[in-house]
Amino acid sequence: MRKLLLSFYCLPLIVSLSAQDSFQLAPPLLKYSSIFFSKQTSLTIKFIQPGAKVYYTTNNEEPTEQSNVYVKPVTISKNFTTIKAKAIGNNFTPSSTESVSFIKDGLPIKNVEFTKPNDKYPGSGSNTLFDNKGGNPAANNNTWLGYDCDTVTISLTLKKEKLIQSVLLNFLQNEPGWIFLPEQITAEWYNKKTNSYQLLATENISSEKETAGSSCVYRLLSSAQKIKTDKIRIHILVKKSIPSWHPGKGNHAWMFIDEVKVY
Repeated sequence: MRKLLLSFYCLPLIVSLSAQDSFQLAPPLLKYSSIFFSKQTSLTIKFIQPGAKVYYTTNNEEPTEQSNVYVKPVTISKNFTTIKAKAIGNNFTPSSTESVSFIKDGLPIKNVEFTKPNDKYPGSGSNTLFDNKGGNPAANNNTWLGYDCDTVTISLTLKKEKLIQSVLLNFLQNEPGWIFLPEQITAEWYNKKTNSYQLLATENISSEKETAGSSCVYRLLSSAQKIKTDKIRIHILVKKSIPSWHPGKGNHAWMFIDEVKVY
C-alpha cells in the first residue's frame, strides 16, 4: 500500500496509483494550550478531507466508526483524561491514531524549592513546576527544567495542611536527544508529630529498550492511605549511564521535568 498524506497542513504527493491502491489519510492535528489545567480546558481537532471524518474517544480506547464524531471543540474537566483521535473515510486507509493526556490541577501549592537546573534549561522561573504551562514535548520549550546531575530534590509546601495520597510528576522522554526518564523517584511527606519526613511512595524505572520520538510521560506515586501534611519532598535519581543499546552509551543522561501535582 502506498501512502498519500492528505490534510490541510500538507500537500498531496503526485503519484500513479493502480485500482487496488488506496490513500492513507494523514492524522488529525490536535491543538491545545497545555495538557495541564485548573478547572477545565478544551481540545480542538484540525482536519480537512472530503469523504473522511475524525472519530475520537475520551476513555483511552482506540477510535472506530462507532466512536464520537468530532464536530466542535472537546471540553475536558476530569482529573485524568486521554483523548485519542483518528481520521476514517470510505475508500481511504484510516490514519494513524493521535493521542494526548490531560491532567487537572492538584492541591494549591504555596512554594516550591528545587535543585538548580543546568543553565541551558532554567524553565520559566520559580513557578515552573506548578504553573500549568507544561506538557510540550519540545526540549527547547521554556517550560522544562533540565538536569544532567546525579540527584534532583524538590520540596513542596502546600497552602494548607491537607489529606494527600498521590504525587504526580511530568517528565520529557526524548531518548534520541539523550533525555531519559529517571532511574528512581521517591516521595516523602512531613510528619509534624515526629518532626521528620516519612516515605509516601517510591518507583524504580528501567530503560531496557529504546523509545522512539519525543513525548511527555507522567508518573503517579501513591500511598496506600491518605496522609495529612502540608509538605512533600521528592528525590529524583537521574540516569547516570545511558544504556548499551544507545549511541551515547555510558554517558550521563539528561532528565527534564516541568510539572508536579499533589492529590
